[in-house]
Amino acid sequence: MESNKPSLPGQDPTEPVSPRETEPQPAEDLDELQTRIRGYSDRKWALILRIGGALLGAICGLMLTYFSNFESIGMFSTIGAVLIALLLPNVIEKRVKRSVQKGRTAMLIALAAWLVLFTLIMVLMGVPIIQPK
Repeated sequence: MESNKPSLPGQDPTEPVSPRETEPQPAEDLDELQTRIRGYSDRKWALILRIGGALLGAICGLMLTYFSNFESIGMFSTIGAVLIALLLPNVIEKRVKRSVQKGRTAMLIALAAWLVLFTLIMVLMGVPIIQPK
């Protein structure tokens, strides 16, 4: 009796290996920046990501809280903060061809900490959070 066990290509030991799977992959063409980034150890790269992510989070927080109070650039600073938080990590990741997930996490933590700290300062100063009608 045949078993109904699902089988993926390459799992059957009697199946011949296709020549495509045995060919070595061509080396990636990397520019100077990408080569330098690839040369960093994982520990050093994680440290760079955490510092850069924290700085980006602080910049986004500054744009959302301080610069958004100006009449002339308030709306643009909010849009800029959103663009920095959403697009810049993707652009950096594509440019350096290395994961920046730890940087994204550090950015979100720094932004959250900035917003909580700003809210606490405003509450302690007596600024009303909800404006009465």
